[in-house]
Amino acid sequence: MKNIAKNIRAKRFDIRQNGIRFVFFVLFLVFMTVFLAQHIADIFFGDNSIEVYNALKQKEAHLQNEIIRLQADNARLQKEYFELKNLEPKE
Repeated sequence: MKNIAKNIRAKRFDIRQNGIRFVFFVLFLVFMTVFLAQHIADIFFGDNSIEVYNALKQKEAHLQNEIIRLQADNARLQKEYFELKNLEPKE
């Protein structure tokens, strides 16, 4: 009879221990899910997100076009300046 009672107590302890492990495992999984969800949200919507990256790429393209336009405008104005400078009488 004592052996049966010991076996029952041992099984209860084993079940409790497995239950505690299961609860910690579930809590760990919940924590990891929340952690990863936060980082994925940061990737899509944060300060270094894909949207910001695409906006910066568009701004870079616009600025490159602006540089080309300003360089052409500068060349035209320099040509005009030197043409006018040559028209002035030499002293």
